[in-house]
Amino acid sequence: MLLTLWAWACSFQLAAAVHGTVVGEGETLPGAIVHWMGTNVGTVTDINGTFSIHRVHGVNRLVVSMVGFDTDTVVVPPTQDELNIELKPGATTLAGVTVEGNTRGNYLSSLSTAKNEIISMVGLTKMACCSLAESFENSATVSVGYSDAVSGSRQIKMLGLNGSYTQMLDESRRVMQGVSAPYALTYTPGTWLKSIQVSKGVASVAQGHEAITGQINLDYRKPTDAERLFVNFYIDDMARPELNITSAIPLTADKRLSTVVMAHGAIDTDLREMKAMDRNDDGFRDSPKSKVLSIANKWLLATAGDMQLRWGWNLVADNRTGGMNHYKNTSVMRHAMHENWFMTGEQMPAYGSHVNNSLASGYVKMALPVGSGTWDSDKNEEKRNNVAVIADYEHFKHDSYFGLNDYHATQNTASASVMYNHYFGMYSSLSAGALWKMIALKEHLVNSTPWLMVDDFNYLSRTTEHEMGAHAEYTYTRDDRITVVAGLRGDYNSRAQYFFVTPRFHLMWKPSTRTTARTSAGLGYRSFTAVADNIGTLATGRGIVINTPQRGSKDLMERALTWGASLTQTMKLGNDDNATVSLDFFSTRFFNALIADAETSTHSIKFYTTHKPCYSNSVQIDFNWTPVTRLDLMATMRYTKSMITLNLPDGTTSRVDRPLMSRLKALLNAQYATKFRIWVFDATLQVNGKSRIPSLTGKQADAEWSPTFVALFAQVTHKIGKMDLYVGCENITDYRQKNPVLNAENPFSAEFNSMNVWGPLMGRKFYAGLRLNIY
Repeated sequence: MLLTLWAWACSFQLAAAVHGTVVGEGETLPGAIVHWMGTNVGTVTDINGTFSIHRVHGVNRLVVSMVGFDTDTVVVPPTQDELNIELKPGATTLAGVTVEGNTRGNYLSSLSTAKNEIISMVGLTKMACCSLAESFENSATVSVGYSDAVSGSRQIKMLGLNGSYTQMLDESRRVMQGVSAPYALTYTPGTWLKSIQVSKGVASVAQGHEAITGQINLDYRKPTDAERLFVNFYIDDMARPELNITSAIPLTADKRLSTVVMAHGAIDTDLREMKAMDRNDDGFRDSPKSKVLSIANKWLLATAGDMQLRWGWNLVADNRTGGMNHYKNTSVMRHAMHENWFMTGEQMPAYGSHVNNSLASGYVKMALPVGSGTWDSDKNEEKRNNVAVIADYEHFKHDSYFGLNDYHATQNTASASVMYNHYFGMYSSLSAGALWKMIALKEHLVNSTPWLMVDDFNYLSRTTEHEMGAHAEYTYTRDDRITVVAGLRGDYNSRAQYFFVTPRFHLMWKPSTRTTARTSAGLGYRSFTAVADNIGTLATGRGIVINTPQRGSKDLMERALTWGASLTQTMKLGNDDNATVSLDFFSTRFFNALIADAETSTHSIKFYTTHKPCYSNSVQIDFNWTPVTRLDLMATMRYTKSMITLNLPDGTTSRVDRPLMSRLKALLNAQYATKFRIWVFDATLQVNGKSRIPSLTGKQADAEWSPTFVALFAQVTHKIGKMDLYVGCENITDYRQKNPVLNAENPFSAEFNSMNVWGPLMGRKFYAGLRLNIY
């Protein structure tokens, strides 16, 4: 199935499957064998000791075995689908026999119809992974950079386009939309997650129409996990501490009611001298001084009638101050910028930036099997028809200033959806559903540029956007050799006053058990928010010119066609029977696109939409190999050509490379682990190709290209009982972009610009930490 449907099924965990954890002597047991008595239906626990196995009609005894432990048989009642199985040490041991589980950090899913890259929990610990943004450092599919050199906001890039064209999912729920998107990547710690699933190209229509370049689904730690307490503490050589805590708590003896609590806190201390915060000596901090606190709570209630009810909430407080080294967020220093911006030399006030974000969100999900279901005799499993309902709400408030630019936004997002899955038989199924979404957004931008001798640009917008839609998606699977997914949805957007249809198609064909070919194609639509989508434009001295369509125009929706194909081959290479090589190509063509033009004028940044050619082509090759036991190698290379068309002042147009989008990225990762992962050694090499740096003179001929640069990362982890100790170094070669802030000596001018970021802002960084697991 597609990533979306697969994530949906995992999220609801219907009664057709049993999930659990196997432990022994206080430790989880990877590699334990779990099977239904009297059948050949079985599975093996993963690196975390967890398993999922489909029920077999008429069988309720589950057999669990592992070398060195007594085999146990567990009776599983029809109403129970979560287990915590503890094996007792065996009376005898087998000398020299060792069973170890091994999960690659990054691998390609062999079951999904779309091209999916899975970043497992092993992959999430290859680096410190203090935030979601840093979790993609070992992925060539997804790149992460900065929107500017002042605010610290991060943005992902995928298939040659920025992250606003990639749909973000929180266990199948749509998140990180609109104003919150530039900052949300830093609010989710990697240690909260069990895995990340990255789907390339158009996704299932069940989740909407926004996924133009792909989907990223976040799979969190579960309320039913056996992990009673997980603690991750991190500190780096800039004396920045971070603390992450998660705890799964069963609240009833039968574990029908359970919860998981997750907390994250991080703060910049400035304990080191200011020169360490400004390694390139331009007078500006290399990263803002920030404080972030995030708390999340997820609940699960499983009833005796096989209904599952999930709900949860999340609170985030984010406060960050950037700009010149000694700037502080005080009324005196802020007033000095507005009153004394024209001063020079030592009398010039310090340029500063401050961002204050707050987020509160909540959700409820209900899943209920309906009907008698369909028995699949080939797979010895029951496929149950089911209905699912989701309701979501998010409140996000943003207050910021960048020098003399003030930007304030309040966004309330609410949505409700219902989906029904029906199985016609062993080979075909239908998904149908409806969705309602509301986004109420209030924006106020004061773009004060007195050095341009113009009045302040005062932009005030209040919009309430409603969207209603429905979808139907048919899936046909035959003998695990061919899967066809054809979907269609229709939506009406009140802001654009536009009804549009989204067709999408996926095909997976396996001519042999080791060869998989995939292809997909479909349309995508996105309602844009010009300023929030390009927040880095505020960290300049330019005037802002917004010339986007008025309410009622269908051009308020970006429209694009994305298609692609991939070929994956598994082979025996040396001692590895599952070495994998994969090649894919994806192309996106826009029919209407939002342009943030910062290079055809010397004094302004212009926002407008265009029907002129804008496209992106991307080709990627991936290779995974385990040449010897516990040594995993991953190599990947991506080449991208992404083009946009700009409107020139003389009325003509110019087609150029999309700014700051690298054409080439290559990555090599090696991980070696000793027995039982007592020691784990990780090393990553990144090669980042050149990208076009926009011209700031108004002349296309003055545009430059960034150099190709190499980045190195390394980490060593040592396991002591229930605790992992790790030390590492990022950007070992200490490569840094020399001038991320242009005209830093005169920030109150049209020549000041901090948004042309193409390389690392921070130099070499050492860090250390510990992870504690208590079951």
